[in-house]
Amino acid sequence: MSADTDRLLNNARVHLPGVTDATIQLELFNVLNDFFQVTNAWQEDIDFQTSPSVVEYTITPTGTSTINRLIWVQNANQIPVDALMPTPGTIKLILPPSQIDTLTATVALTIDDPVDGDGFPNFPAWVLTKYNTGILDGVLGRLMAQPAKPYTNAQLAVIRLKSYIAARSSAKAEVLHGNQNNGQTWRFPQQFRTRGQRF
Repeated sequence: MSADTDRLLNNARVHLPGVTDATIQLELFNVLNDFFQVTNAWQEDIDFQTSPSVVEYTITPTGTSTINRLIWVQNANQIPVDALMPTPGTIKLILPPSQIDTLTATVALTIDDPVDGDGFPNFPAWVLTKYNTGILDGVLGRLMAQPAKPYTNAQLAVIRLKSYIAARSSAKAEVLHGNQNNGQTWRFPQQFRTRGQRF
């Protein structure tokens, strides 16, 4: 268990009298799954080799995770390749390749079973370091919304869940901008750039 995970547990215990660690872990799993599915914050580049005339390929992430959606596919020269993901883990190229090539699929991941020995899902440590407060709000909000518990508090649940949703939206925007201040990840494709072109 990391220091950030331990801190989240301790914070949850303070705000939720009588809650068990197993209950916190269950809701943490739910919150993290929602967070990753909405924000695309957890990404991985997966290389796969094409064969002539074959359009469908299966890719698998490393570690304990599951593919949520396809971000893009590029060739070795970082030129985009048109592709879809009909089901998570299946890449379908729009045009059949004419030769053997190595492509890179950038995919967004989310958590998956099994959890680790301490009962926590596997995910990048930096996520709790950066988004600890927002994720804690999500866990507290979901737990406070449970009926007939010593820690049930409908009013605080609404406040906590609103804070979580705001943090999730901020994280999604940061991912879209590549974590750059006033930046963006999209660039005009290089093949369309010309030097000294005037309009």
